[in-house]
Amino acid sequence: MKKFVQRAISKIDQLDRNQIVDILGGLAGDVQMLENVLESIRDGVILTDEKLTVQYANTNCRKLVPMTILHTYEGLALSKVLLDEHILHYIDLCVHNQQLDEDNEFSFQKGESVQTVAVTVFAYKNKAREGGSSYVVMISDVTEHNANEARLRRSENLASMTTMAAGVAHEIKNPLAAMGIHVQLLRKAFARKESLTIEDAERYLSVLEEEISRLNSIVVDFLFAVRPMDTRLRLGPLVRTLEEVCSFVEPELNEHRVQLRRDFSTALPRLEYDEHLVKQALLNLIKNAMNAMEGGGKLTIQARLDGNQVQVKVSDTGIGMDEQVQQKIFEPYFTTKATGTGLGLTVVYKIMKEHRGDITVQSKAGEGTTFTLYFPV
Repeated sequence: MKKFVQRAISKIDQLDRNQIVDILGGLAGDVQMLENVLESIRDGVILTDEKLTVQYANTNCRKLVPMTILHTYEGLALSKVLLDEHILHYIDLCVHNQQLDEDNEFSFQKGESVQTVAVTVFAYKNKAREGGSSYVVMISDVTEHNANEARLRRSENLASMTTMAAGVAHEIKNPLAAMGIHVQLLRKAFARKESLTIEDAERYLSVLEEEISRLNSIVVDFLFAVRPMDTRLRLGPLVRTLEEVCSFVEPELNEHRVQLRRDFSTALPRLEYDEHLVKQALLNLIKNAMNAMEGGGKLTIQARLDGNQVQVKVSDTGIGMDEQVQQKIFEPYFTTKATGTGLGLTVVYKIMKEHRGDITVQSKAGEGTTFTLYFPV
């Protein structure tokens, strides 16, 4: 239809009145069909020109955001139609490509409940107007979606806490047993001598202090793992964070004779992520990789766009893992290291879930390991 209209316009001086009327009638029918489609969707849709003058707004807009009640909004400035200054400010930032760290979700009190909407702004070149862009403002109700995500996270956290509580119960058995035995030995020593010097009691007290410290460490690690994370998602370039992490760890990797290879795509989109938490997750994975390459090796950090997600791979040429270990690697308190707490990868897993992402592992004993982080775009 578009090509037909373009051809008709190029030959307008050769058309008679009836032919022009037929063309306009067809266009009117197409416009009406498009409006019917826009009215039938659940989202709010506002079309504006380059000056943010409203050209069209479907009726769902009024149900989602505060707007002036009028029969039509066509020809009015968006600032006169849309009554929420925060959304107007966000749209203005989008138009000027300045919405770097802005949240695109806005909440409103609707009776006794709170409604949350997500606002997205698309720009497109309007060939009918020279030199300017037009804009589509999409307003989506994400209240139920956010509530479902919150319920899912609570369910996952509860399941994780149950597993970790069982792990804590198992971990504290040995320190408590050791403390109980040495208290009994101390009691018997008192019974034999009726009084003890500090030298006599030192070997018992040192064990008790050591086991108390161990118990404290277990509790502190447990609280860190189960406490809700203060996640602050901000829109930003993930490559910058990857480069900063690589620059930070490279000197230590060189000391351990580990060669670092960066492989970052130049076409990665900006993501919503918590820079501090993502750095923590990457540092945990890099430290594990370094420990797996005691004699040196190669560590590769790769970032690629795959469909609607960004994949970050941390690959090493270390000792690897068998399938049985891979199945348990993210479980709390599971560790293959003599001094490990078994919570490092549990925390990484939790960080990725906070980002609505995921983490997987691929490994082969004697050949190396690859952890893949998935960030939704």
